[in-house]
Amino acid sequence: MLTLELSVSANIYQRLSAALPGIVDVTCQPFVTHPIIKIDQQYEGHARQVMLATIGAEPTWAKVITVVDQDVDIYDMDDVMWAILTRARPDKDMLIIPETPSFYRDEARDHWGRLLIDATAPFHRRSEFVRKKLRMANDINLADWFENAT
Repeated sequence: MLTLELSVSANIYQRLSAALPGIVDVTCQPFVTHPIIKIDQQYEGHARQVMLATIGAEPTWAKVITVVDQDVDIYDMDDVMWAILTRARPDKDMLIIPETPSFYRDEARDHWGRLLIDATAPFHRRSEFVRKKLRMANDINLADWFENAT
C-alpha cells in the first residue's frame, strides 16, 4: 500500500469514527480516490450518512465512495464488487453528486463530482442477504480432482 493511501485511509477512519458509530475499517487501496468503508450497520440510512460524512472528512481524494457490511473483505476488490452487484440498486443506492470540486489544481475539472455507492444489505432485510455457501466447499481440494482427471 502506498503511503498516501494509508494516510488517507487513516484520516477517514479517524474522522468518521469520531462522528458516527459502527465504523469498522477503511481502505483506499488499490486506488487512493476510492475509499471503501466497512460498517456495522446501526440503523436505517447509516451507510448514506457514512458516505456523505466521508466527503467532508476527505474532500480532496474521496471521488468514489463505497460502503459495505462487515462480511465483505474491503482489501479484495472482487469481494467489494460482489457486494456492489448483489446489494446495491443503481437507481436507489448510488448517488451522483455533480459539480463537486476535488483537487485544487484541477483546472479542467476532470476529477470533479462524486459517486457514492451503498453496497450494504437493506437494514430491515439483512437476513435475506446472508452469503450463500456451498455445502462442503471448504472440504474439497480442486488439485485432487485435476490430478485424477488426466
